[in-house]
Amino acid sequence: MPTKILIVEDSPAMRQLLALAVKKRPGVQVSEASDGLAALKAISAEKFDLIMVDLNMPVLDGMKLIKRVREAEQPGGTRTRIAVITTESAQATEEQARSLGADFFLRKPVSRRDVDQLLAEALPG
Repeated sequence: MPTKILIVEDSPAMRQLLALAVKKRPGVQVSEASDGLAALKAISAEKFDLIMVDLNMPVLDGMKLIKRVREAEQPGGTRTRIAVITTESAQATEEQARSLGADFFLRKPVSRRDVDQLLAEALPG
């Protein structure tokens, strides 16, 4: 069974860069969404092991998406891992994302090594 990862990023170039880095990991299936609303549609259709989300997006931003994902999860059920990947550098932004339920926080620009390390932590085994 493949590991399913959803990349939610409004920049096509950044989405492609992340997808290329993630696809290097064996057994991974990548889906993409250009905003939070498209991500919610994807999440309602299938279960993901990891959601990589930008914070600054049109339609539905990353903070609201994190909140909605966490609200939709069943108590005691499997908790989807969420990684924020953003240009936001304020510590308060990271604290807010984590308080809403983000598990990981990376600041752009991210390197291939950053993505590899994130995947190793988020998807052990």
